[in-house]
Amino acid sequence: MITLRFDETCLKHTRRVLLHAARERGLDGARLDDFLLAVEGVVNAVAHGGGGGRLSLWCGDGVLRCEISDQGPGISSRILAGSSLPPPVASGGRGIWLMRRLADEVAFTTGPEGTAVRLSMRLPPPAEADRRCPQALSGASPGPPQAEALRPLHRRPPALRHADTYEVR
Repeated sequence: MITLRFDETCLKHTRRVLLHAARERGLDGARLDDFLLAVEGVVNAVAHGGGGGRLSLWCGDGVLRCEISDQGPGISSRILAGSSLPPPVASGGRGIWLMRRLADEVAFTTGPEGTAVRLSMRLPPPAEADRRCPQALSGASPGPPQAEALRPLHRRPPALRHADTYEVR
């Protein structure tokens, strides 16, 4: 598991760590690009979530998970409920829209004390993932203690590729 604290002074370093860690765990090509773009939520945490936050990255059950948390004012339920690309004049929501399209699963926990966003990407088949993510076959699913606090409340319609859940505290 990798855990980083970040702010605007270390975004470049945080991106490099994520790139290296995701590659080491088996993501490559378009899947790696999608993951890195989805994790750009780090930038949102700096801009909208109090200037910084915490990032955790771990692997289990053949899935790479990244959780980004901040202590900002939270995300409005109106923005989280939206499923279409916000209009150009909208003040926000495009980052959330992008995360939902790029990650295999996205979960939001948000409220006045802050926000946690969890992104999940399936890793390549076990034969390839074994050497990068030994937990993939063991059934272990390590993660941050708050991992179990994220409860699915909303699923995307089956016509869309990605699952999406969120919880508003």
